[in-house]
Amino acid sequence: MSKPRRQPLDRLAQSLMVVLAVVISGMVLLGGPAASKVRNFTWKDRQIGADETSFLLNFSRPMDQASVEKNLTIEPPLPGRFSWAGRRMAYTLNFPAPYGNEFKISLAQAVDRFGGDAAKFTPFEASFQSRDLAFVYIGIDGDERGRLMLYNLSNQRSEALTPQDWTVLDFKPYTQGDRVLFAAVDGQLSGQQMQQLYTVTTGLGNQPSPKGQIETILDSEQYQNLKFDLSPDGQTIVAQRVNRSNPGDFGPWVLRQGEEPRPLETEPGGDFIIAPDSHSLLLQQGEGTAIIALSDAENEQSGDILDFLPQYGLVMDVADNGSAAAMVSFNQDDPEKRYTQSLFWVSNQGDEKPLLNVTGAILDAQFDPTGELLFCLTSELLEGDTYQVQPSISAVNVKTDRVEKLWTLPPQPSIHMSLAPDGLALLFDESVPSANADSSAVVDNGIAIATSKMWLLPLYQTSESRLSKQPQSIEPQAFPFAGINPVWIP
Repeated sequence: MSKPRRQPLDRLAQSLMVVLAVVISGMVLLGGPAASKVRNFTWKDRQIGADETSFLLNFSRPMDQASVEKNLTIEPPLPGRFSWAGRRMAYTLNFPAPYGNEFKISLAQAVDRFGGDAAKFTPFEASFQSRDLAFVYIGIDGDERGRLMLYNLSNQRSEALTPQDWTVLDFKPYTQGDRVLFAAVDGQLSGQQMQQLYTVTTGLGNQPSPKGQIETILDSEQYQNLKFDLSPDGQTIVAQRVNRSNPGDFGPWVLRQGEEPRPLETEPGGDFIIAPDSHSLLLQQGEGTAIIALSDAENEQSGDILDFLPQYGLVMDVADNGSAAAMVSFNQDDPEKRYTQSLFWVSNQGDEKPLLNVTGAILDAQFDPTGELLFCLTSELLEGDTYQVQPSISAVNVKTDRVEKLWTLPPQPSIHMSLAPDGLALLFDESVPSANADSSAVVDNGIAIATSKMWLLPLYQTSESRLSKQPQSIEPQAFPFAGINPVWIP
């Protein structure tokens, strides 16, 4: 009897069996399953800003969490906390990473949840960096006079962002640090000495454009442009405008990216800021502050008053997460405090408490990245025959109500303050008014400035003092060039 002939399917099955036998034998001889490893790190080779406070590590296998948390290192150290979801680990920083630094993250060893063998983990190492530590200011001397200047502390370089024949009056950096929105008068536009709004690139940020590229945002042909603010998401600008032929036609206008400018249908008001949600405006109206919708949404239209706070005349700042605001009361309802100003902490739930009371003015107040510290620029009235106020800088812990005076400045008519995006330092200026102002003088708040020093005020001497949220009085450092209104790039 002849031997049965093998069918093609039989030959294929036998071949697969041989291959599987070889694979299984190889796994046994070489040590079993593949080594666990980090598949993805979300900050790899990236530049991060203060708004980025957590990264993810994705592993190839479920990991023993304790072994990862014990062996993960970041240099320089960045204190934070761990959280897990399956194979994904999140690390959230307690504070934003200090600017101007490069960081190395490594995981030399770890074990997976099932294997329990550290030798079967592929060591991981990567790097990332924080944004350059830089600020912009308006120059005072020589070729810098009236120009928007950029100073990068990371490389110790100062560069002009605007042409020499322009006079910059005010500015707001974009959150990504790549551009600055500014108001300026172009000296070449004869007969039109009105400020227009522009943007200029800084050469910084994650996807920087060449430095100094200028784009016109809002002209002044029919309307004079006054105060303006920029939303945190960079998509909306609100500008106070006055019709050049009809002064009774004035009020806030809204500019959204990709849309034509339009007036905001609301009653005219005074000072204003855009809220952290980028969709509402806090506008001084009468003796209080109105919260106004900037765009149409469910059950509300642009211009609708969402809330009104009658007891507060100014909003200094709103915490990044929108949980609270720093607001000023002019104490008109209290005869004993009528000629003073008070700073209040007001939560989004309606809770409020007083923080400071001054005989001069509350000039500025800025929340730190945690929202627990409020850095305040205030002035006190000095006794004497002439009216003089003395400014000072203080830190208020909004949880404990502790007030720490950080620095006292000489009496002066104008001063500005800016808190670094990483919360580690303050900038402030010290101006000297000009006795004989000419048309080329730099003007700040209606005052011609002869010269102005700019200072860097460190806030913490040790990492422990930062962790405990206890800023200390430290000698400020003067910059070797003059300017006004120094503002950190976010």
